[in-house]
Amino acid sequence: MARLAQAKKFAEVAALCVSDLSDDTMPQVAAALAVLAGIAASDAACCITLKQRPRGQDHREAVTMVSTIHPHGARMAKDLGRLLNEKDNAHYGLLLVSRTTATKMVQWADRMIGSADAALNA
Repeated sequence: MARLAQAKKFAEVAALCVSDLSDDTMPQVAAALAVLAGIAASDAACCITLKQRPRGQDHREAVTMVSTIHPHGARMAKDLGRLLNEKDNAHYGLLLVSRTTATKMVQWADRMIGSADAALNA
């Protein structure tokens, strides 16, 4: 599924960025990519299991929808909510995201991708 493949690539590049110590802006880039990875993983999981995905402008609709997925929906919803809480700062913020926060965000996105993968292979 294309959306899950996108999520994996966003997360792969995010992991590279968060580990790059050469530039103070790299955690910000990693955080922005982690948000995109989480949204893409949510879309993929919803399409795979529910045969629909949220279409509104508010990504928070996805938190509600993904929470209904069995068996990992509650965990995916929690991780997506965490990522979305950081979205504005990661994408548009004037303050840099810390490496610690970016690392957590990449972990949340990776966990979501794992759950979407499990749904695809169920």
